Order: sequence, then structure tokens, then C-alpha cells
Amino acid sequence: MCRRGMTRRKPGRAVIRKRKTSRRLPAGLEELRSRLRAAEDTLRALRAGDVDALVVTRAGDDHVVTLQGADLPYRILLDQMYAGAVTLTLDGVIVYCNQRFADIVRTPRARAIGSALRRFAPPPHQATLAALLASANGDRTKGELALCAEAGTPVPVSVTFAPLRLAAGAEVSGVIGVVADVTEQKQQEELRTRLIEQVMTAQEAERGRIARELHDETGQSLTALLVGLRTIEGSGTIAEAVGLAHQLREVAARTLRDVGRLARGLHPSVLDELGLAVAVTRHVQEFARLHRIAEDTRIEGLDADPLLPLVQSTVYRALQEALTNVAKHADARRVSVRLVRDETVVELRVQDDGDGFEARAVDRRGLGLQGMQERAALLGGAVQIASARGQGTTITARFPVRRS
Repeated sequence: MCRRGMTRRKPGRAVIRKRKTSRRLPAGLEELRSRLRAAEDTLRALRAGDVDALVVTRAGDDHVVTLQGADLPYRILLDQMYAGAVTLTLDGVIVYCNQRFADIVRTPRARAIGSALRRFAPPPHQATLAALLASANGDRTKGELALCAEAGTPVPVSVTFAPLRLAAGAEVSGVIGVVADVTEQKQQEELRTRLIEQVMTAQEAERGRIARELHDETGQSLTALLVGLRTIEGSGTIAEAVGLAHQLREVAARTLRDVGRLARGLHPSVLDELGLAVAVTRHVQEFARLHRIAEDTRIEGLDADPLLPLVQSTVYRALQEALTNVAKHADARRVSVRLVRDETVVELRVQDDGDGFEARAVDRRGLGLQGMQERAALLGGAVQIASARGQGTTITARFPVRRS
């Protein structure tokens, strides 16, 4: 049994001193009342955070566990931690906790200090907590459980406990612990998994599009070349063979143009050599010529520092997807492209005067718009789609200039 006394070393602060006494019962009721008052004062001081240190006297040797005062920088560091930090007695009573731990268990810090840690563990997790604390008396231990305030929602946490020794080789005086809320970590892992799945889906869709173009255009042209070469072999006259050769040359030239267009669609070399502004201008012009659509392109603010390569390629992909949707679905006569950059954001706006569609039909427009939104999300950007029947469509994509 320990007798506790309190001494003041500065206004509003206290030092708690523990002394070992014999287990003999007090001589009178007054002494019991005195000890009870001292214990209540000690508990109030712990809960209010007015304790500088615990001083434990054993056989003439004072051991000081500092909570405040001289270790102020360490307390500030612990208070700034994202994870919860606790210091426990050997029987699991909290003698210190930082604000983050108090937030996790949704309990005022002054009330948490002086309480048993098991108070914040729901009944199904108390056995796990007891086992972890028992192991921590000898070695570092780690596990997962849940903590919560009374009648509160359990918070899944990862805890790491380790024995507290006041000096090298000394006996274990308590337990120190780090408590981390794993809810956000699990949410981040789930989001990362979804993004990876979406990227893989977009990649497969891109491969499928390339395969269709190779089969429908390049494959047919090569087949025509083979048929034409066989026809030349069976030509009866030189003039007939020359005429067929001219036709095959046109087929070969068209195939070369198609392959070049496909290669530029995969990754335009002009994007690396001349920059985003030139690449966008040329792509819009080629699109307008190929689909016989009038175009209006305006680019502003790209004369400043060059954008990051990933931002440039993402903006270019968004333009490709937007124009592809115009060609497939809009039946438009005119398309307007605006690319504007300021200090923080680069904005791409593609507007057509085509058929338009109902807003709720966006998800049924194929993977183009979905892929555009996923690419923007990976960079911390966003895509907005505005459309109505008979009023055309406007796609606005915004991307941060620098990733946060």
C-alpha cells in the first residue's frame, strides 16, 4: 500500500510522491479520512493535468516519471502526433495521453487521464487488450482491437505497446503505447484498390479500341494490298499491271496515314517536342478535317513554365475522349475548344452544337467519359458534363497545375 502526498513546486502544478509503507491498518479513522482526501486530491490533479511528475520512493531511491515541466518539448511533440499516445501504469491506468488519443476515444483528456484503459475497450475486445498489456510488461507487442467511449461507436485501432523503463536495465515501471485509427487507412486502401481497378479497366478499353482500329482499318487495307498483288500477278498486260500498282500505292499510302494517326493517338511525339499547345491545335485541326466539322480553338496561359508531363498527357487524353464522343454521338456541325491555364489550374473546355443527351444518360455513353473522369481523379482534378437534348454538350475538365 502506498501513501501519497503532494508538494507544490510552482503555482498550479503538483508533484506526487509515493512512499512504501507497511501493510498495517491505520490506527484511527481520522488517518483513513486523511489518506482518502489525499487520494482524491491526487486523482483530481492527474485528471486536470496539473501533475509535473510521479516520484516513487523505494528503499531510499527516488524514481521520477516526468509528465510535464522539463519534458515540455516532448509533450508538444506527442500532442502533435497524428496517432494517439498513452503512458500506463503496470495495471493499465492512464497517467498521460495526448489529445489525439482523447479524440479517438471521444473523451475529454482530463477525464481520460486517471482512467483504466480497459474502460474504453468494448467487452468483446477486453480480453485482447489484457493480453497485449500483459505481453507489454516484457517486450514490445502489437495488435488490433476497437476502442470507444461509453455508449459510443467502436473505432478500429492498431495499438503498439512497449515496456517503460526509467533507466537502462531498470525494472519495468509502466507501459507506453501508440494508438492509430485504422479507419482512414482502410478507406485509403479501398480507394487505392478502386482506382487501380478503374485504371486497369481503362487500359483494357484502350487496348480494345486500338485492336478494333487495327482490324477495321489497317487490317482491311493490308488485305486489299494482298488481293491487289495477286491480281497483278495475273495481269495480262503491262498497262493493266501498272494501273493496279497505282491503286495499290494509294492503298499503301492511306494505310501509312492510318498507322501514323493511330500512333499519334497513343502518344503524339509533338507533345514532347513542341508542347501541349501545338499538340492540341494540331489534333483539333486534324479532327475537324477528318470529320468535316468547323472548329474554333483558343489557348491561353501556356507560355509560362511547362506543365508536368503527366498533366500534359492527361489533358491531351481528355481532349481525345471529348472529341471522340463528338464524332460518335453528337452529329455536330461545329466544335469549340478552350484551353486556359492560370497559376493553379489548367482548364479544358470542349463544346459542340450537336444533339446532346440527358444528364442521367452519362453512364451509358461508354467508357470514354468514365475514363476521362478517372484520369482527372488520379491527378486531383474533376470533370463536369453539361448537356441537354438538342442543345449540344459541354465538357469541362480542370486539373491542378501541380499535384498536392
